[in-house]
Order: sequence, then structure tokens, then C-alpha cells
Amino acid sequence: MTTDARSGRTKRTVAVVHGWGSTPARTWPEDGLAGDLRRSGLNVVAPTLPGHGSGASTCSDDYADIDRQLRALLPRTYIDGSGDAVGFSLGGKLLLRLVSCGALRVRRLAVLGVGANLFTGEAGDAVTRALADGPPDGAGPGFREVISEARASEINQDALGAVIRRPPRLVEPPDLAAVTCDVLIIVGEDDDIAGDPAPLAQALPSATVVRVPGLGHSTTPHDHRVRQLVSEFLLREE
Repeated sequence: MTTDARSGRTKRTVAVVHGWGSTPARTWPEDGLAGDLRRSGLNVVAPTLPGHGSGASTCSDDYADIDRQLRALLPRTYIDGSGDAVGFSLGGKLLLRLVSCGALRVRRLAVLGVGANLFTGEAGDAVTRALADGPPDGAGPGFREVISEARASEINQDALGAVIRRPPRLVEPPDLAAVTCDVLIIVGEDDDIAGDPAPLAQALPSATVVRVPGLGHSTTPHDHRVRQLVSEFLLREE
């Protein structure tokens, strides 16, 4: 919780964590979900993922503990479990890992664009080649969109390649039994990156899954239906 300097009221904190190849400003613009949550009275924290800022390392081994690096960027609010969190794609994966190992405590967690892919490794070499040369023939629309956004960003491409090639530290379904908070999983029906959200939901003690018709991967955090679902989830009464 934080205290509003003008009203003296306490404001619950919500961390919004973007995905690979993007930035907080691109994923959570003020006229998007982050702005919705701020206008609803929440204190929004939007960290930049390791490897996505200035001076980022281009060595993949430096991101072996990327989840812990993210944890260091989040406020102390998340020690007592009073804060909420929203993660898209890689951001959602890292939040689930942090909560499952007890490094992060949240009241509610919304995970966007993550499904069965939580339990598989990253296609690091293929993604790195696509960063340099563009998506190969036959690549799915989700892959093409992600690569296009990453290449259009001003993020160091070598650093992005290092992040996606980081040493694997997979989450196993039994690990998620420790995630006892309410979890909202939102995956578009046209999302060909997240995979089926059912295995993820089945591994969580208290999860709700929403499949959004006509929605692909990259547009998930911007979709008005997703924004409404997340806002209602975080703002509903206990």
C-alpha cells in the first residue's frame, strides 16, 4: 500500500510487467490498461524487464536469474501480499515463477498471453535468427508480430537475443501448487504463442480462465475486453 499525498488515503499497488521485446510504455500506455488502473485509484508500478533497458548485458548467462532480477525492481509492498500484479507473456511467466517459489507475495495475479508455453523452453536460437533476418517462411502470425515489434523497438537487439537464449529454468506444474492467490488467465482464441491455458489453470489452486474470441498474442494487453476483465478482477470487493 502507498499513501496518496493529497487525500491521505492508502492506495493499493499493482505491478504491470511487459513481455519480451517491448517496453512498459509500449505495452502499458496511459490510454491503455495502466491508465485504467490509475484512474481507478491504484498505484501502478511498471518496471522495465532486465535486458530491455539501456546498458543491458548481451551475455545470455547474465539472465539465468532474470526472475530474481525482476523481483529486485519491485517495491517492498510485495513482502506482505497486499499488492496485485499483472504480467503479459514473459512478464506473466516470471511473475508466476516468483510467486510459486515464495519470492513474491500478491493478493491477486492476472496473467495475459500465457498458457501451456509456461512449461516449455524458449525458442531462443530461432528467435535470435529472426531478430537478425526477419521471420522465416511459414512462421505463425504471433511469432511474426512479436519479432516485428522487437525489431521496431529501440531496444538493443543483442540484449534481446541474450534474454531469449538465457539458461532454461522451467516451471513444472507441481510448482504452481504454492500459488494460492486468485489468478486470472486471459488468452486470445487466436493466440498461437501462449498455447492451451488449460494445463496452466489445472496446476493452479485458484484460477479462472477467459478465452477471448478473435484475439492474437501481441494485441492482448491492448484489447478493450482484456482491459475490462483485468480491471474488474483487481477492483472487485473481497
